[in-house]
Amino acid sequence: MYHDLIIVGGGASGLIAAITAKDFGIDVAIVEGTDRIGKKILTTGNGRCNISNTCIKPPFINYHSSNSNFQFTALDKLPLEDTKNFFLSLGLPIVELKTGKLYPQSLQASSVVDILKMAIEDRNIPLYTNCKIKDIHRSKKFKLSTTNDEYKLFTTNKIILACGGKTAPKTGSDGSGYNLAKSLGHSITPLVPGIVQLKLDYPHLKALSGVKFDGYVTLIVNNKIIKKDFGEILFTDYGISGPPILQVSALASQNTFKKKKTEIVVDLLPNYSKEELENFLECHFAILSHRPIMNALTGVIHKKIIPVLLKECSITNLQMPCYELSWQEKAKIINTLKSWKFTCTGTNDFNQAQVTVGGIDTKDVYSDTLESKLVPNLYFCGEILDVHGDCGGFNLQWAWSSGYTVATSIAENK
Repeated sequence: MYHDLIIVGGGASGLIAAITAKDFGIDVAIVEGTDRIGKKILTTGNGRCNISNTCIKPPFINYHSSNSNFQFTALDKLPLEDTKNFFLSLGLPIVELKTGKLYPQSLQASSVVDILKMAIEDRNIPLYTNCKIKDIHRSKKFKLSTTNDEYKLFTTNKIILACGGKTAPKTGSDGSGYNLAKSLGHSITPLVPGIVQLKLDYPHLKALSGVKFDGYVTLIVNNKIIKKDFGEILFTDYGISGPPILQVSALASQNTFKKKKTEIVVDLLPNYSKEELENFLECHFAILSHRPIMNALTGVIHKKIIPVLLKECSITNLQMPCYELSWQEKAKIINTLKSWKFTCTGTNDFNQAQVTVGGIDTKDVYSDTLESKLVPNLYFCGEILDVHGDCGGFNLQWAWSSGYTVATSIAENK
């Protein structure tokens, strides 16, 4: 089967690339390894599809790559307003919820997939599902062979690898695209999970498991503060989770992979400065001087945290009355409440991660077209490239912008 352009992968970036290419009159087809398109889209935004974010604008501080600034050109080619208009033209209005996150008005990820599927059908774009590409060979044209029992061979002048990363392998994003890229001469930067829960080395995690609170999280690498974020934090039996943890997780993942000393510092009482907390607890302990320290902290912090925190402060007698606390013990309690330090040993695996950190080395890719510098007429878009965004719709915007950039670049060079 021959098409002038074949897109390998029917995820977010591949679908927008196909729609845009067809609108420019290009003979384009999608080859998808699973039984249907857009599977990973269905898992985003807790099933609501966090489609983009109002914070996406120059200087694009929410995007990261080992080749800094690479992603800027594509994000400029399809900026936020144009993305909203693109989906509106397909019949999908976008609404903004808290903190700038954008969703389909229906608040259903399935609506995004349905709209994109209808756009593919309206344009009569051929879609080959259950076609996992095994090999790509290039002479005058690209030849793509499949792993299916029913062997298929595709030929094309141009190819876009939009296979995704390694996250959510059940949706088809299983890392196989990296092998295809390597077979064509491209190198891959180290791959680690991003937007993922962190594992901690701490003996009392089971006692803390299930505790939720709003606080600050600070990531420290080799004794240097790297990143700080605020939000709901959740202790688990393996470590720690919650939105602020997900925001610092990519850097934590990269640094634990490099075996660097990586620590997480938690502020349990962010509404108090250290001085304010000292004054509050001094007064609190004085009023409740005959009450056991265990009971005196009830109502101040989550009850499950109290015995663990006191052990962390080397206070083994939990029934000690407050008046017996030394100033050193009070100082330890205050310091722990404001800056409880944990050793980070790694992250949960790619099955739990939302994005792959790392990918095709972008030094070998033109930033304005996303065409390979090594193989003419080979293009990339989406998560397969070494570009990732923070949590909150940033990675889907990269998918939309990079897919659009590839398609328009090919159209301009027809």
